[in-house]
Amino acid sequence: MLLFESKFLYQEKGNRLVRWNFLTDSLETGALYLDCRSEEQYKLASIKDAVGCGFIKKPYGSGASSLAKLGGFLADVRKKTESKSTVICFDEGEGMYACRLAWILIGMGVNAKVLAYKFDDLPKEWRAPGKEQLASPPGKAVPVKSLTTISQLQKDLTRVQLIDSRTMEEYEGRMPRMTNPDVGGICGRIPGSVHWDWLMLYDAEGKLRAREEVMAQIRDIGLIPERPTVIYDYNGARSCTTALVLTRCGYRQVSVYLGSWMEWRKTDLPKQHVRVWGEE
Repeated sequence: MLLFESKFLYQEKGNRLVRWNFLTDSLETGALYLDCRSEEQYKLASIKDAVGCGFIKKPYGSGASSLAKLGGFLADVRKKTESKSTVICFDEGEGMYACRLAWILIGMGVNAKVLAYKFDDLPKEWRAPGKEQLASPPGKAVPVKSLTTISQLQKDLTRVQLIDSRTMEEYEGRMPRMTNPDVGGICGRIPGSVHWDWLMLYDAEGKLRAREEVMAQIRDIGLIPERPTVIYDYNGARSCTTALVLTRCGYRQVSVYLGSWMEWRKTDLPKQHVRVWGEE
């Protein structure tokens, strides 16, 4: 049963702009809502009966132990989705962590979507303090077709189309990460990667741009639809938004390198534009 629906979807249709089909701007009874904001935000207020999934904000590598830690959470989420026809992930609004969880769940065969609404704009009658925060013990790695490990990327580095979705400052090795750069952090990029800033996907209001605008960006970058594509950033969050968008633009062989630069920088694998943050 549809309980609440915004108007911007129809406004965009009136402008002949197609909204992304992984987004939903409706609230429905019986849906499983997954809150991808912080644990503190969830405790204060969430969508009624939403499950707190603050774990998705944590960094994960692509090694066995890290994937097992993530796997414990994903196994719990998977169980909760079995009795639900609709799974809706949300954060502050069309953000990278809701997209991160949605991308992973889709790779597990779950019909997950992202709520195309800023949390602060939701009807007050739909809000309530969070009750159930996932805090699973480590489990075992859950197969996710949409993720790439460091060993897979190392093997296929010259055969894939590699996209760096960080900011230009990160890509050019001028800072190690977008927020809270750590003194002594290693700056740089994975060799052969092309740059596509995740921020370019959003307009001034924090909403994903229309498909026509994103397709123009893709043409400028020169991405090839038939070539397998791997996307990375600093910790595999921003990449998931780019991946969701890219697959809706006709690219079928898309995956996200979960460990991303956070993991790659700690290895002896080749790097470009390397420098240490904070050194003169």
